[in-house]
Amino acid sequence: MSREILTGKNSLFEALEAGLGIERVLFQRDMERKRVDTLIRKLEDAGIPYDWVEKQRLNAISVQHQGIIAYMSAFPYAELAEVSQNGKLLIMCDGVTDPHNLGAIIRSAYSFGVGGIILPKRRSAGVNAVVLRASAGAAAHLPVVRVANLPSTIRALKEEGYWVYGAHAHESSGERPLYDKKTLLIIGSEDKGLSREVQKHCDFFVQIPTARFESLNASVAAAILMYDYFLQHKEAGQLDK
Repeated sequence: MSREILTGKNSLFEALEAGLGIERVLFQRDMERKRVDTLIRKLEDAGIPYDWVEKQRLNAISVQHQGIIAYMSAFPYAELAEVSQNGKLLIMCDGVTDPHNLGAIIRSAYSFGVGGIILPKRRSAGVNAVVLRASAGAAAHLPVVRVANLPSTIRALKEEGYWVYGAHAHESSGERPLYDKKTLLIIGSEDKGLSREVQKHCDFFVQIPTARFESLNASVAAAILMYDYFLQHKEAGQLDK
């Protein structure tokens, strides 16, 4: 089984809080011990081994380590049924390959109470150390699903009562979409947008009007649309407590 490398105090703390599979941790030998007392207690309570090593050894593994490197087992993806049954907004990423973009999308999704993230197994970033760090640890707390085929997954969600909204740079089904409670919002890649196959399965298209640039960064667009969904349902008193 493949392993991921986590770096930095915050990423390790969130991974431990979420019960992710941390296998071993390396601390920089000359690090001030007070900085990591809480982490060490957590590691000892969980029976996770750790060592104090020279900075050169950490540098050989990762340049941006902030004095801490942890080895984590492969990310535990959720099943589609786990996220589709909660009836909350779901975010599907179509061709989002930049891990920083994906991490930012996951961070916003967690903030707005999204029920889960759906990713394709091909032509997409997966949840790795970069994504976990970019999400400020949110990827450790939000269900993330990986599927083999986006169109078939969309059809399955439609059968469960989901309405499908695709973020589009040039098309819109109305001035402001009225989101159903069971909504699947699909975010495309920054350069190509939604794939043609995915577009065929969208019930509505949503567009963010801009004054200058035709399209926004994928994570920025996702955050704006999630906020709009959040605001609509808050105004209607339909948000889950």
